[in-house]
Amino acid sequence: MHQTEQRINPLTTIMNPQSVVVAGASNSIVKMGAIQALSLLNSGFAGPVYLLHPTEKQVLGRPTYPSPEALPEAPEVALLVTPSRITLPLLDALGERGVRYAVIVTAGFAEVGADGEALQKELLEITRRHGIRFVGPNCIGILNTHAKMNMTVAPYLDQPGHLGLISQSGTYVAQTMAYLRERGIRYSQAISVGNSLDIDVVDGLDHLGADPHTKAIALYLEGINRGREFVETARRVAREKPIVALYAGGSEAGRRSVRSHTASLGGPDALFDGIFAQAGVLRARSVQEMFDWGHALANMPPPRGRRMAILTHSGGPAASMADACDKAGLTVTEFSAELQEKLRPHVVATASVKNPVDLTFIIESESFVKHLPEILFGAEEIDGILVHGMMDTGFAKMIIDNMGSLAGGAPPEFLKMLEFDLDRLLVLPAQTGKPLVASTFLRVDHAAETFREHGVPLFSSPERAVAAMAALADSAQIRARRRADRAATETPAVTERASVAPRNEYEAKRLLAEYGVPLPREELAAEVADAVRIADRLGYPVAVKGLPPGVAHKTEAGLVWLDLRSAAEVQNAAEKIREQFPAAPLLVSEMLCGGRELVVGLTRFPGFGPCVMLGAGGIFTEAIRDVTFRVAPFDRAEAVAMLDDLKLRHVYGALRGRPAVDREILADILLGVGRLALEHPEIAEIDINPLIVVDGRPIAVDALIVAG
Repeated sequence: MHQTEQRINPLTTIMNPQSVVVAGASNSIVKMGAIQALSLLNSGFAGPVYLLHPTEKQVLGRPTYPSPEALPEAPEVALLVTPSRITLPLLDALGERGVRYAVIVTAGFAEVGADGEALQKELLEITRRHGIRFVGPNCIGILNTHAKMNMTVAPYLDQPGHLGLISQSGTYVAQTMAYLRERGIRYSQAISVGNSLDIDVVDGLDHLGADPHTKAIALYLEGINRGREFVETARRVAREKPIVALYAGGSEAGRRSVRSHTASLGGPDALFDGIFAQAGVLRARSVQEMFDWGHALANMPPPRGRRMAILTHSGGPAASMADACDKAGLTVTEFSAELQEKLRPHVVATASVKNPVDLTFIIESESFVKHLPEILFGAEEIDGILVHGMMDTGFAKMIIDNMGSLAGGAPPEFLKMLEFDLDRLLVLPAQTGKPLVASTFLRVDHAAETFREHGVPLFSSPERAVAAMAALADSAQIRARRRADRAATETPAVTERASVAPRNEYEAKRLLAEYGVPLPREELAAEVADAVRIADRLGYPVAVKGLPPGVAHKTEAGLVWLDLRSAAEVQNAAEKIREQFPAAPLLVSEMLCGGRELVVGLTRFPGFGPCVMLGAGGIFTEAIRDVTFRVAPFDRAEAVAMLDDLKLRHVYGALRGRPAVDREILADILLGVGRLALEHPEIAEIDINPLIVVDGRPIAVDALIVAG
């Protein structure tokens, strides 16, 4: 029911309603209906809020209406927090009243099994009949901080922010609000999509991509039903706004959980690595990373490069930050002599200004918070600034309290005198276009509180700060590449062709050759004598394979004979094959030796369609599992980039006198396999293993095509 052709995204109205009707609110404030109604009533929402209740005259101190028919107008959005048995007839009545948008919190649908699936089907029929677009069911509600509209179970007690969240778990929308507030992380909008029966993650991405208040988007995913549309939409949005995603359905345990949680379609972890890379989405590995990175991406400008300056008062955090930068691909190079000369007058003699700038223990703050940051932000050789330990009242109170009666405690007016003046530092990122990311070990501290209040990403360890800065740098590179590739993202139209059903390796390879896959010199022999004549013509050494129908794993069946160096060896191999399979065709191929192997494959994942795989090949393919995926169709730039996803990518560069793998030929293979799958939907799987790299040129020496 996803009407992607609509000119107006339904979330535009749902997230900015003029009026709301709430079904399920009661005077029992421990029930979800009352809790969510109170969130809306207390959020400062400016429009009318109507409460439905079949018997109570007043709920939460407000008048109620006994039925949708009694409402004075057709509200723009309905919030339903009702038992599933009540939800369906109530939704039908709301549709009759003219309601066209809804947020359905109610659970008990497809996520609970067959009975719930039947209810979900009926729900879909009702909404289609009335033209109702809706979020849910089985969600926790929605939040738009800039519209002062909160339909979740938790109060939002912070200022409006710039991080948009789309989540397939209601917990990460609502129960995290206190956690985020303590860390200065603020939502622009948050959408709990639940079962995504109608409006889903793709719709949410499209909506937040157009929202002027949302500067970065975080996704919590347990599965994607519209994989290809997700890639297309995320790729478009990621050109302008950074996206960070946490996917939790990659393991078998994770897939079991999400099937019971939101009835999502999970997939293998490597698939999501690939589609996130294809779409330009940063992948977080924990909830903490998702919020850390999203916070930095929403509040700091993207760095122009990866050259970092580190400013601190301690050698330990300086070393930790520098080490973490190196691991994250950020550079911490020694400053130029000119820059060091500018920094030197503002530090003590024992301090280092080479990078990191380590002030050592100091009491004076002007250099730390004003002079040094001003110089660093203004330096052309620096793209981002990492700071650790900028603390004032928290540290002072700790020291004074330690003195006990000697100091008479730490009176508030004295601590007030010790507060840093951070006004200039806070505006430098926006003025210079360079990000500032900080860390501190003190939570109760004026400087820390000031950073949080003004949106400066502040973390509890140097490593977390560096990880957030790396996310900023990675995102900037993704956006630059996506904008540069904008014209190259067009893919040719695909026309389905007549069905094919290759019966063996030879026929599979002939079909692959039509789509640009290089093959070795080889011929098919009907008889043993023909095999010998072909071997003589190709030149030794050769390989001989038997190709009986229905045998996928030829090596295990004794059908593959390699490195044959004479006519006698070829004849012996062919006769052995014919002893097992008298009618098997014999394939004679030149023997290729390259030392490096790749594997290319194709499979179809629910929700995504054909997905092309590239991996490290050879006998250890399954043990290593070093693979990456792309959803077809994809462009040449994407195909060329796939090799960089592999952990063993350096093996396929220039190595020990061997040339690098020809990326353009490899891209032709990957694009060809994708086009073959699109033009022949009857093909379920393709396996090209191995592709032997000979003088840099990948050549398919074995292939299998499976029809669905």
